[in-house]
Amino acid sequence: MIYSQMKTIKLNLNGILGIITLCMASLLVGVVYADEDPYTLAFNTNAPIKITISSDLDDVQFDGEWSFRSEWKHSTFDKFEYDDKEDVVVLRTAHQDKFFYIFIDYLSDWTNDHIADRAIVCFDGYDISSVAGESDWCYAVSRGSGNGHTLQGGSPIYQTSHFNLVKNHPDFVAHGGTSGENDRYVATPHAAYEFRIPIEQIGFQDEYGFFVQVFDVNDAKTYPKEFSGKFPQKIPSPVKWGKIVSPDHSISNYDSQ
Repeated sequence: MIYSQMKTIKLNLNGILGIITLCMASLLVGVVYADEDPYTLAFNTNAPIKITISSDLDDVQFDGEWSFRSEWKHSTFDKFEYDDKEDVVVLRTAHQDKFFYIFIDYLSDWTNDHIADRAIVCFDGYDISSVAGESDWCYAVSRGSGNGHTLQGGSPIYQTSHFNLVKNHPDFVAHGGTSGENDRYVATPHAAYEFRIPIEQIGFQDEYGFFVQVFDVNDAKTYPKEFSGKFPQKIPSPVKWGKIVSPDHSISNYDSQ
């Protein structure tokens, strides 16, 4: 009986490690033309992401691509370049009706490696701590999948970056796909990832710790950029994440609605 219990624990641990490993890593290469909409706020920095409030994201089609040219127009634009500008990732962020909307456009990942291509976004909800706690949330999806995963901090296991795989919120949406013909930046087919994340799960406030990781097989590109590279071992400590902020304090206003 003891052997059976130990075997079950080992299988559960291996399952969590496998999913979390699958959920972590990589970024892009490509020619990008300037985004001319008024929401362009940052370029190639580790500065805080300034998320904007939007009113037209009901039209977003969660299919892992730019479905039409204006689909993500009313969102914050951030562009990150890596490896002497050979790899480029565009991040679009906004919030509306108590949801975060996030689009990761990996412009230079032109090879479709299916589930080996993946993206993860993380929020620290209440405190910037050295070890992931229950206020830390990560959301992941693989390319070609419409079924994302949710990870919550609080695990004692170092190998999983102290995250547990938990049940998805019923309103959480994630889709990994291939963007191209309607893409605002690059028409060559490339990896792209869309998320709709319920803010109530994380907490309504105007500043969060924030981490993004996107993989082209085993090559990860990240925000903040210093965690990019081959075979990253784990999600970094939340104290090392960047920030995403609501300059007009419109996220905290949801809490009173």
